[in-house]
Amino acid sequence: MFDRELAQARAHQLLQTYFSLGGTFPVNMKMLASLAGITVREKYMEDGQSGKLVIQDKKLEALINIFDSAERQNFTIAHEIAHTLMDEFEHIQFRKLENKNSEMEKLCDEVASDLLLPADEFSRQLKMHGEKLASFKHLAKYFHASLEAVAVKFSLCAAYQNRAILFVTDFHLNSRKDLAVSGVILLTEWEGFVPKGLSLGKEERLAESFYQNNPLEERMELRFGQLNGVYLVETYPAKFQMSGKLYNKGYILLSK
Repeated sequence: MFDRELAQARAHQLLQTYFSLGGTFPVNMKMLASLAGITVREKYMEDGQSGKLVIQDKKLEALINIFDSAERQNFTIAHEIAHTLMDEFEHIQFRKLENKNSEMEKLCDEVASDLLLPADEFSRQLKMHGEKLASFKHLAKYFHASLEAVAVKFSLCAAYQNRAILFVTDFHLNSRKDLAVSGVILLTEWEGFVPKGLSLGKEERLAESFYQNNPLEERMELRFGQLNGVYLVETYPAKFQMSGKLYNKGYILLSK
């Protein structure tokens, strides 16, 4: 069993040192890595890796995937720093897709979130801009973090917890082309199962919001999957390109 509290306390101390030296938001992850005794270097990574720690000339280096976005690189650097804050740290740790769901990797992601998006400041910004999907863009820019990292932190810091965040897209590895749920974050007071792969189906208002890139915020009655009832619905539509094709993606925030 890993010592979560000890790792989080060390992360807090590292941030205190950073801010005492004049550090500001967004947290400069390369400076933070330096304070943790790590040199950051961008490199082509094989096998879908985002980053890894190695020893080079008896010093720690964090190798970061050069093709990742700056926001994803920031989280990866924070993740690699988190490895060194564990009592169980053994000088070389790899962050690979096949082990990202291990207990250690999940804890490192938690601590990485504490480093990149400190809860106190995140909550302050959230209160200032509102607990809405519309705030995600500002929060991502302010913390220089990905929207996904913001969504996860939102689920932990939002005052009203009877909510669910749905990740939706019409990009699928199989042949299906519909707009469907690709991921789910359930806030602590939410009751009800929302399966991955659930199609928006006949919920035309929701689908149009993404196809027309038109955010909506309104109370509406939903009837798809086990979501039967009236919800306050907010959408955050976006688009991305893959292999020359344009796809839809984004978030739906459901509040009871």
